[in-house]
Amino acid sequence: MSLPSDDVVSRVMHFLVDKYSRGNYRLVSVDELKADYDLNDEEYRIVFHRFFQDKIFEPKGEDRLWMNEVVGAYAPRLGHCTLNDVLQFSRNHHHRDRMRRLLPAIAAWKRKQLPTITIKGLLDFGGTVDDGKLVRSVALPWFEIMKMIEQDPDSIYQIDPFKWEEIIAGAYAQAGFDEVVLTPRSGDNGRDIVATKNGIGSIRIFDQMKAYAPNRVVPANDVRALIGTITGAGNVSKGIVTTTSDFAPHLLDDPYIKSLVPHRLELKPRDALLNWLGELSTPAGTE
Repeated sequence: MSLPSDDVVSRVMHFLVDKYSRGNYRLVSVDELKADYDLNDEEYRIVFHRFFQDKIFEPKGEDRLWMNEVVGAYAPRLGHCTLNDVLQFSRNHHHRDRMRRLLPAIAAWKRKQLPTITIKGLLDFGGTVDDGKLVRSVALPWFEIMKMIEQDPDSIYQIDPFKWEEIIAGAYAQAGFDEVVLTPRSGDNGRDIVATKNGIGSIRIFDQMKAYAPNRVVPANDVRALIGTITGAGNVSKGIVTTTSDFAPHLLDDPYIKSLVPHRLELKPRDALLNWLGELSTPAGTE
């Protein structure tokens, strides 16, 4: 049987790691795996054969898989390690202690050993409202981040994921929205930013930010979750899923997603995000 493509393998690995890290679950539903990461039956058969050979998982009945302890115990810590790194780890049973020490070093090297960038004071706030903190304007560090991204687009992967929510909130403020709200980190009801323009042609947007590594795609279920949020909220014009990465292949083949794009639902991948930020990154009065 042929080998799965790197893209398919990457999707499955991220599913397994995410599944484990969300609750230490080593049992995986086959249907959930196929649905979340848009795997057709043939892709699933190919990737299952490869992963079974490499002892990444084994079948438990007809509809569930059991994850190898390598994935459960170590993969969530591996960061930018590739599947081949993990497979090398799983095959070297007699050298696991040594490999366990080496893998974080491999990951650090693949991240170019650059620390995560954490910056305080990106936004000026104007009090609180029911949905969260009201953004009054962006502060100077926001523009410094924009300049850094312009000079090195890959620096987006060094920024603390929680800071991305502030960056996007600042972008809406820069774009001239009348009210921008940054929601709490917990209990946000599926929204990171609520941005509103009033007057004729008024619009209210829920934005969900996914600060993902370049080889991790946003699965269909994350998009469906935002659809549920904007449907339940009622008084909202559209939902936007913004990511530093991309979306799962074939995601737009889902009729419930496709029917809402682009006027009720917008998908903003890395390139569109960078273009948008670039357009907004000039401070007022400096054009």
